[in-house]
Amino acid sequence: MTGKTHLIVSTGVTLSVMQFMGQGITLASAAIAVISSLLPDIDEPNSLLMQKTMPKKLLNFIKLFFAAAGIGFIAYCYLQSFYTPYSYGAGALLIIMCLVNQRLFRQILMILLGGLLLYVGAEAGPWWGTAGALIMVCALLPHRGLTHSLYGVVMWGGLLYYASIRLGVTLWMAGTLSYTLHLLCDMLTKQGIHPLPPLKWKLAVPLMSTGKFSGFLVESVCITLAFVMLWNAFVVPMGLVTYSWWEQVKAVWSSV
Repeated sequence: MTGKTHLIVSTGVTLSVMQFMGQGITLASAAIAVISSLLPDIDEPNSLLMQKTMPKKLLNFIKLFFAAAGIGFIAYCYLQSFYTPYSYGAGALLIIMCLVNQRLFRQILMILLGGLLLYVGAEAGPWWGTAGALIMVCALLPHRGLTHSLYGVVMWGGLLYYASIRLGVTLWMAGTLSYTLHLLCDMLTKQGIHPLPPLKWKLAVPLMSTGKFSGFLVESVCITLAFVMLWNAFVVPMGLVTYSWWEQVKAVWSSV
């Protein structure tokens, strides 16, 4: 499924379920639901999540910075007659990094960011180091690997549960449910998911292929159901409308 569909369906259904259960929905829990709806695709550098956190303009700016730094370093080594086996190689590496495609460059930045968090974690605490290690690992993982498994759900849910205890707010339910819904949506594709890697057991209900008519149809149905749930969770309780279920579906489609 596309990133936009994951965002709408996972976030919409999560907030609706929490509302039906009488759970307080805060700005923090809503934000976690949004992030978690896209988080499993952190292993795909060109996913919606990565495009929003590392937009093309930012990447181009960083590339220019690296190129300038590489040229400046080589010029400094030349003027100072500073010759070592790595002096020019380091500058050349910075310049070469600017020539790679956007996907690979995002992977490189994730590894560099993960390494920085690992370094900071030595002083700031283990959670920074853990986050850095996970980012570095995710940068090297194949798509729909570890992050699209039950291990990913448990790790993310456990991290949010710990954060909920420390911060005194309920984050784990919104995050875990939204993350899980992302995986359930991916189960509807022909590729499916492997819930327990390295076991080759796959969960797939091959109803669609992203980018084809089957994908458009299935995603449209899922988005419609998400809006119907949101309508019943937040609008109907206000007493402003008394639409039947079918009338709500027609209202959603007519507004598209």
